[in-house]
Order: sequence, then C-alpha cells, then structure tokens
Amino acid sequence: MNKRGFIRTLEAVLAIIIVFLFIFYAGKSKDGDERFVQGIRSLQESILDEISKNDEFRECIVSSDINGFNQIAEQEVSNCINQPQEPSLCAKEVDCYIEGSLPPRYREKYAFTICSPSDPGSCTLPTISGGEVYTSAVIISSSLNDGKYGPRILRMWLY
Repeated sequence: MNKRGFIRTLEAVLAIIIVFLFIFYAGKSKDGDERFVQGIRSLQESILDEISKNDEFRECIVSSDINGFNQIAEQEVSNCINQPQEPSLCAKEVDCYIEGSLPPRYREKYAFTICSPSDPGSCTLPTISGGEVYTSAVIISSSLNDGKYGPRILRMWLY
C-alpha cells in the first residue's frame, strides 16, 4: 500500500467534505433569515390590512389628533379586555387589537404611530430599544361617504 497516495486521497476527500459543509451552512443561514424577514413582513401587513378594513379603526385614525393619538399609543396597556370605549381612547383600541394579533414574543416589542402624508414633520419615530427593527406602513383614509378626506399613515414597528 502506498501511504503517500492514501494520504493525498484522504486530504482530497476531507477538502471536498469541508467545502460542501461550508456551502450548506452558508446557504442555510441566508435562506433562514429571508424566511424570518418574510414572516415578519407578512405578520405586519396582515395586521395593518385588518385595521384598514375596520371602519371604526379607520374613523378613529382619521379623526384623531396626531399628537394625542401617538401619546396615547405610547402608554402602557395593563388590560386590553376591559378598556373604556371612549372616543378619546380609540388609540388604545387599536393598540389592543395589534397586541392581540401578535405572537406572544412580540407583545412587548412593538410600536405604532400615525402621521399625515402632507406634513412630514408629523411623522415621529417612537423610542425603540436596540436590535433589528422591522417596519411596515399603510395609508388609512375615511370612507368616501363622509365627505372629508384626511388620509393618515399608520406605521408599525416590530423589534
């Protein structure tokens, strides 16, 4: 038996195995990240789509004062089940809907705001702590039967 030929063959086989393992793990992590981002995007878009289809939420978002809505939205919600149904607290209703639609691991890691598309100064970023941030937005307007047109941008962040 030729030892030098055997060692070279063994080295070649090991090199091939290392290259295949590298390709497998490098390709797997990239595909997993893309699936995760697609899942987050799909989750955000489905929540925003449901809010945009709800007449009460739309009317609430369009008729609310932007700064007042965003201040109420930033406050902690202790119990979404028994929230008062006052018109001034409609931001809490939207907040409770979003919280109830999220998986448990994101219920403490989300934020949302509204702003006017015609006034870029009204678009403020919420305070978000660290890590990766995923955002999605939808334009909400009142129904055409109301006679008023005041679109708002509803933006949602998951982090």
